Amino acid sequence: MNVVDSYDYVVVGAGSSGCVIASRLSENSDCSVLLAEAGGTCVHPDVINPVRWTSLFPGPLDWGYLSQPMRHCHGRIDHVPRAKMLGGCHSHNAGVWVRGHRADFDGWEAAGCSGWGWNDVLPIYQRIENWQGAPNTLRGKNGPMYITPPQNPNPIAAAFAGSGSYARIPVNEDYNAESMDGTCFFNLTVRDGKRFSVVDAYLNPALGRDNLTVLTNVSVTGLVMNGTTCTGVRFLQDGKPRQIVCRREVILSAGVIGSPQILMLSGIGPSAELQALGIPPVIDLPGVGRNLQDHVLVAGINYECRTPLPEPRNNGAEATLWWYSRDGLDRPDIQPVILEFPFVTPDLASRLTSQNCYAIAPSIVQPRSRGSVRLASADPLAAPLIDVNFLADPSDVAAMLAAVELCRAIGASSAFDEFRSHELMPGNLSAGEMTDFIRRAATTYFHPTSTCSMGTGSDAVVSPQLQVHGIQNLRVADASIMPDITCGNTNAPCVMIAERAVDLLRI
Repeated sequence: MNVVDSYDYVVVGAGSSGCVIASRLSENSDCSVLLAEAGGTCVHPDVINPVRWTSLFPGPLDWGYLSQPMRHCHGRIDHVPRAKMLGGCHSHNAGVWVRGHRADFDGWEAAGCSGWGWNDVLPIYQRIENWQGAPNTLRGKNGPMYITPPQNPNPIAAAFAGSGSYARIPVNEDYNAESMDGTCFFNLTVRDGKRFSVVDAYLNPALGRDNLTVLTNVSVTGLVMNGTTCTGVRFLQDGKPRQIVCRREVILSAGVIGSPQILMLSGIGPSAELQALGIPPVIDLPGVGRNLQDHVLVAGINYECRTPLPEPRNNGAEATLWWYSRDGLDRPDIQPVILEFPFVTPDLASRLTSQNCYAIAPSIVQPRSRGSVRLASADPLAAPLIDVNFLADPSDVAAMLAAVELCRAIGASSAFDEFRSHELMPGNLSAGEMTDFIRRAATTYFHPTSTCSMGTGSDAVVSPQLQVHGIQNLRVADASIMPDITCGNTNAPCVMIAERAVDLLRI
């Protein structure tokens, strides 16, 4: 593809947000758009088949990031899966569509992010969606993103989706409508048995436009700065440095790891840390790379199946539930998921005595623990230091213990009598032993956010207009801008953030 020396807009990162932004901006034939991606194509059999998502990381289509030793999880090191290909994590996640709770977005607005409340984002979700399930006025029908209930779901998933009555919680027909509470089937971005990502919904339909250039397999090494004005990007192509001039704005959509990394490499971040690495500061923004949040998953509560385990269907994780670890919460804080395959961390693998098993994985989705992303060096090709800091806050441990208790009650209920032989792990443990178990079983739910948080305070990185504070012609639009993580899978909010970013860019 022919790449010229200057563009009106440069979008860095062709993931869940970047594909949307580049496609929407290029609808205006009077402006030119460059979309730069570190990875390559997403045409791979394990990407196309939504059941195969767990085979994609670590691997050549993933960045291969590792966490720092987790201080509150016995010093274990966890994978931090981040896709390295067109479509980003929408090309290697479980294909789940969760908008988030009304209170998530109203909380953003209450914290100073005007224009991001539920009443603001709901119409954006509706214009994104092409919902194939039961009609509901809250759902969109004419958007580009194909979303469907699971087709012919696995009977184990069906048992979980209907199990709420056994635990005295509701069975929910559509968590993306009036309420998230209860057990339910996931909404999936799967069409005709194949993954349907932002590449299919947004990027591919735009590839024929003369004003859109998509550049793959390039490593963005930093931003070109003229004082506090961003004038372009620097990158390596085939190992050779190159610079592109941007006439209007650069939009960072490199994700929760990549976006803060590029900012810091460009002198935008905590000044003292940058100076210590030999990077001249452009502006002191102490919040860059801070406030890392992620949903924590426990792997896992495994049950041996009394018959040969049914083959995984759709995405192999077709059902979930949202509920509360305690009274007095304004939204669910736990979201277990049924997995149609064994699920265990390496630390506990020796305890799993059978592979003919399914798992119920508890999770917390309103975590209070906070981590960080820091530069390891001034080398733009060096992996950053990722401190996930799981279970640092005692309230997260308490919530996870409640989630484990709920999952074991559901797993032992008559909903699973047809399938369950017996519980393989964790078994009946004391409170102290169960706490030790969750610290050994804790892992990522693949939903990191908030390292370039939106807001108006001293720790915020971008404004409610997504403009980097103190910098001209530079915005961030991806999961990193969330002030607080939403209480569900984060792919759908990333698409919404991108659509909102385009609205702001067009003002």
